[in-house]
Amino acid sequence: MLLLKNFKILKASSVAESVIAIAIISVCTLVAFLVYLNVIKQNKPIGFFNAKHKVNVITEQSVLDNDYEDNVYTFNGYTINKTVIINKTEHTAHLKFIVKSGHSTDVINKLISYYEED
Repeated sequence: MLLLKNFKILKASSVAESVIAIAIISVCTLVAFLVYLNVIKQNKPIGFFNAKHKVNVITEQSVLDNDYEDNVYTFNGYTINKTVIINKTEHTAHLKFIVKSGHSTDVINKLISYYEED
């Protein structure tokens, strides 16, 4: 009996503390669920990411070579259709890439500077 008197008596938590704890746990669960749904929703095939990289390479090559003509590029698993609109007054070229991979079609727009060679 003497051993039991040495232990401190634990105070019970109130109802308000329990409600606050449940609310914090609920908010954390909701945030985790929303992050999970966003990750699942963005499930794109690997061909899309390959095509996105290839669009950047084609854009850089177009600037280096001054190649501002429409073109179609076909690769394994995806096709890239390049359309060019030149605005001579603002010295810009709008490159529009239509990427077709599998059953999906995505559009990637690029705006680059354009100067005519004299």
